[in-house]
Amino acid sequence: MHEIELKFQIPETRFASLHRQFLQGPTEAVRMQAHYFDTADGLLARHEIALRLRLEGTQWVQTLKASGAHGVSRLEHNAPLPADDAPTATAGAPALDIDRHRGSPAHRRLVDVLGGAVLHEVFRTEVDRLVRVFALPGGTEIEAALDTGQVVAGSATHPLREIEFEWKAGPLHGLFALAADWVAAHGLWLDIVSKAERGTLLSRGQAHPAAARAKPLQLSADADGPALARAAIGSCLAQVLRNASAVAAGSRQPEHVHQLRIGLRRLRVVLREMAPLDCGLDPGWEAPIAELFRALGVDRDQQILEDETADALVAAGSPPLTRPRPSSDAGALAAWVQHADVQQVLLAAQAYAMGASEVGGGAHDGPAVDAMAERLDALLHRLVAHSRRFVEASVDDQHAVRKELKRLRYLAEFIAPLYRDKPVARFFDALAPAQDALGRHNDLAVARAAYRERAESEPEAWFAVGWLSAQQARSARAARKALKRAGAAGPFWHGTPRR
Repeated sequence: MHEIELKFQIPETRFASLHRQFLQGPTEAVRMQAHYFDTADGLLARHEIALRLRLEGTQWVQTLKASGAHGVSRLEHNAPLPADDAPTATAGAPALDIDRHRGSPAHRRLVDVLGGAVLHEVFRTEVDRLVRVFALPGGTEIEAALDTGQVVAGSATHPLREIEFEWKAGPLHGLFALAADWVAAHGLWLDIVSKAERGTLLSRGQAHPAAARAKPLQLSADADGPALARAAIGSCLAQVLRNASAVAAGSRQPEHVHQLRIGLRRLRVVLREMAPLDCGLDPGWEAPIAELFRALGVDRDQQILEDETADALVAAGSPPLTRPRPSSDAGALAAWVQHADVQQVLLAAQAYAMGASEVGGGAHDGPAVDAMAERLDALLHRLVAHSRRFVEASVDDQHAVRKELKRLRYLAEFIAPLYRDKPVARFFDALAPAQDALGRHNDLAVARAAYRERAESEPEAWFAVGWLSAQQARSARAARKALKRAGAAGPFWHGTPRR
């Protein structure tokens, strides 16, 4: 079976009010103790599989979960153990037996991954759960679980305070509508790091999962507009939600911030470029994610000033300067991600990707890839025109060219899996030097503006302004050359899509 649930973290200051509201309906209290198993080298965790034995009240249940097509859906198989099937193993738990899941899709995934590797207990969870069932208009049934407790791996512990909404029956959009109400009321934020993954990280002494990069779309060449747009939004969210979960939990790792920005930029490209394909794409999603994108960009720019630029100036012979002001702390970045407007957009976009939005309908006749090819042609032609006058353009116009180049790249990436590998690789290889050159040029422009402002009160900063101006002049010429080569890239979308 497929499990579809939305899990949220609860701000400490809002827990009491949420708890009171949760108790306004009939609830059932369940104390749970779960033991999670994996190989010594974390084979199951690497393949996004979780295998556990959990005591729910007085009933032991063996559960196998594996990742599904969306970050909020999973393959799941539960095997309740008969009372007499309890030969005890470690800590009084029944013995593990993977054959209890035989015949399920999750079991097939487990067997393929596990081979002959040996499983052992890696961590456990101790949870007090309150369960409440919501019966919504239209026949939707949602089971909500309010969990408090801890994850334990050896001597290390991690507190748990979260709420899950699991779809059980009826129209799926009811799940997202209910979750949106609780997000608005209690400041919840989406977290796709499961208890199993949290325990694995704890057992390894890690606070956050690795940053997530973009993955190719799974798409057919004859996909219509809504199908392409949903697949693209789903691809963006897979990248955004994992990195957003880490940043919202306090990560300040540059790669989390960087990959979150890339995911948000890709999401904005879909909203701007694929709107004609499906009227279900809400233009109102743009503003909150643009605000988050800008906040993350300020932090990223400040990190470059603190590290790379400051070091380069010292190497160039700059007089002593105070280091730039500290950039945003992890708490400030977390607050941006946790903001209610951002969370509501992420929820709405996830509903859209899963076909659970109440608004939809195509606005384009024929295969969507044809419409994307026309738009890509236009963007590529504009790139050629920009390359001719790039050096003379204003800083703002140069930055706009960089954004347009990224738009070309990301839009092309969405349909690239439909075409032969070699033409696709040649196209992106031609674009890569231009992306790098424009990125360096933009970093210099940002740094020059920052040091120009500092020079008003710190005259020693004029050295930095002069040095950065000279570097910027050279980088503009290098960017123009790279843009010219990128403009000559062969458009792979002129080929025949794979069927």
